[in-house]
Amino acid sequence: MKLPHIKVEVEYREEETGAPGKASPALIVGFGLHWAWVYLFMFNGQYILFPEADSMQLPPSATSGIFHAVALLLYAVFLKQARQLFDTPEHIRRNRVIAAGLVACATLLCMAGNAVPTGPLAALLFVAAGITSGVGSAMLLMSFGVSFSVCDLPTIALCTALSIVVSALVFALTLIVSSVVAPVGALLCLVLPFAELLCLNKCSADLVDKLEFAFLTMPVRTASFAARLGVPSIIFGVLLGILRCCALTGPLLDVLLSEGSAENTFAFSTFAASLFACAALIMTMLTLRKSRNFAFRVLVPLIAVLLVTLCTPYGTDGTFRCFALFGTYFMLEACLWVMYADIAQSYRVSAFTAFGFGHGLLSAGSLAGFLMLQPGGLLEAVSAEPMMLALVGLIALTLGVATLPNGAEMRSTLIRGRFCPLLDDQTDLEELMSGEGAASEPSIEEAIAPMPSDKPTVSSAPNAIPEGSIPAAQESPEQKAGRFKRKCAAVADTFLLSRKETEVLFLLAKGRNSAAIQEALYISAGTANTHMRHIYRKLDVHSRHELIDLVESMVVD
Repeated sequence: MKLPHIKVEVEYREEETGAPGKASPALIVGFGLHWAWVYLFMFNGQYILFPEADSMQLPPSATSGIFHAVALLLYAVFLKQARQLFDTPEHIRRNRVIAAGLVACATLLCMAGNAVPTGPLAALLFVAAGITSGVGSAMLLMSFGVSFSVCDLPTIALCTALSIVVSALVFALTLIVSSVVAPVGALLCLVLPFAELLCLNKCSADLVDKLEFAFLTMPVRTASFAARLGVPSIIFGVLLGILRCCALTGPLLDVLLSEGSAENTFAFSTFAASLFACAALIMTMLTLRKSRNFAFRVLVPLIAVLLVTLCTPYGTDGTFRCFALFGTYFMLEACLWVMYADIAQSYRVSAFTAFGFGHGLLSAGSLAGFLMLQPGGLLEAVSAEPMMLALVGLIALTLGVATLPNGAEMRSTLIRGRFCPLLDDQTDLEELMSGEGAASEPSIEEAIAPMPSDKPTVSSAPNAIPEGSIPAAQESPEQKAGRFKRKCAAVADTFLLSRKETEVLFLLAKGRNSAAIQEALYISAGTANTHMRHIYRKLDVHSRHELIDLVESMVVD
């Protein structure tokens, strides 16, 4: 009797999710300082720092929220004009100095509003403080968004988690110091934006300035992209606004003040909540980071549990209630920030577009939630009724998670096979020919279809020479370098490589080894190897020689 011949093949595939890259300490500290200032001025730390401003709390908060949201949306809508403000390192540093000055000016205006009697002048000062804080904070936040968008996903999550702890620590220390010497707390608020500025310049130099494709982005269908990203952002924003209003106001504030140690309770609860949120996000990143919107899978159930516990006897304790509300706020804000940065990184969408629409609409939703809880608002009773707060929170979480965009939906919003709309027809094309510019090129499939004659194309024919182009033999070294860069960009567009994968592809095609790639991109060895595996798999190549051949086969104008 013959036994059938059985052939068994065992395939081993390495872990493909990557390891956390080198976390930039400047990015962690700077972003933490930004959040701390937001909590102190735009959140509710002003009840402690500026207790006399209690009756004037609505004008600066509402004005700041409006101008913050509008400034971010203007970044996204007027992308080309916004990019011109950041075209040189000098302009970038100048804009950051202006933003830090506006943020510091907001604190001074708020202090001046407390120094004058209540009346039209005080109201005007508080409104001016809201305008300067909203615009300045939006400018600084967008700079952080650009730095986060060039990091890989594990590093984004790690930096976000650690920034939560930094922000809570600075927030708690400021409250404690201000409870002893009130003017010192206000002075710390003045110092924070300038310390944040130093961190921004440092992390930008480490992560962004040296990259070849930092500003080479994939254009999107604006309406579709804004809808996909905006709907969950608005829903979650409403919940954040409600949490913001409940965290340190109303009945909770009365309970803590009656205990006689509101500042210490705020400080302890905030820091404990930040440690909890940080640990939860890091553990989620280590186990589920290969999934789209991975942070929501674990943190949203935790948020729901914290909201439900507010209805238990524990919810009557001021310290626990502070912990639950701050922890909920931290985790939800972190989930959304990671999502925006991941979209900008994975699809090479401009950080101005991702954070402009995403965080801009999030701020608009937060303002709406804040206004709903004001006297006479739609949800005025929520701050006094834990059951109502839990119910509204669970409904918002359910709707927000249900509307989160998946990978296929985000890919459908991308415009592949066209020049980036940031490029003009004349000036920028001349820069491209000189090797100083780069743009998203058409894919091979779409290049086969008829295209308008005024649009440059990518052809799959190796020997084709576009009409009006300079023969390769007559190109200068700068023009050859620009052409090679555009070939890499065309490959990245065709195979939809992420922002970091595009950088790795460019260095691989130039012959750089793994050590040189790690040094140039500020990533770890594990992250570099993971990106190389992803590139080889997406391009369906098996050696560096095949990769270089694929890049060289692309014909661009």
